[in-house]
Amino acid sequence: MRLSRLAALLACTATAAAAGPAVPARLAARLDSASDEVVARVRVPSEQRPVGEVRLVRRGDADVVQTLLYTKLLSRVVGEIRKKELANWPAPPARADATRYVEALAATQERLWKQLPTDPKADRRQKLWIEFVLAPDAAFVAIGRFEMAGSGEPVRVVEREPLVWLEPTRGYVRANMRLIAADSFHVAGADLDALLAPLVLLRGE
Repeated sequence: MRLSRLAALLACTATAAAAGPAVPARLAARLDSASDEVVARVRVPSEQRPVGEVRLVRRGDADVVQTLLYTKLLSRVVGEIRKKELANWPAPPARADATRYVEALAATQERLWKQLPTDPKADRRQKLWIEFVLAPDAAFVAIGRFEMAGSGEPVRVVEREPLVWLEPTRGYVRANMRLIAADSFHVAGADLDALLAPLVLLRGE
């Protein structure tokens, strides 16, 4: 009896470890999308050949840059993100934040790939969800999976599951949100400021 109970306990512990640590309640509340207002969205890397989309979102008093990737070539896309991140942040201390971020992306992509259905008729796109969240009392990154309904535009997200969360420096989070917006929407200078005008915490330099 004791052996069977121990085996059950170990199985539960292994499952919890595989799932990763839960997002703390103080941050989980900032992932509640019930009040989301999408102020801009764009398909990336282009409207003609999309592998996902980037959204600028107001969520209460928080600003959010949300990326939804849905592609069979996710490892290649994550590789491109890695190149841009490490090029944008060549020096410490932000380099450490960027490195942790791209390593978390790669680990999540690998996990999603391993969970793909084996049925050749099933949807074998890997669906990766990323949110950079900047609030008066928080600055963090959430990475996970999502499910979408239909194939229309815009993408309708019906489920999100955070798998990894990071708390880089606030300066890195804010600056990277601006960089992602500039890169995704292909804007800079005054045009970037105009794009980010509805997002109070991201306005200006």
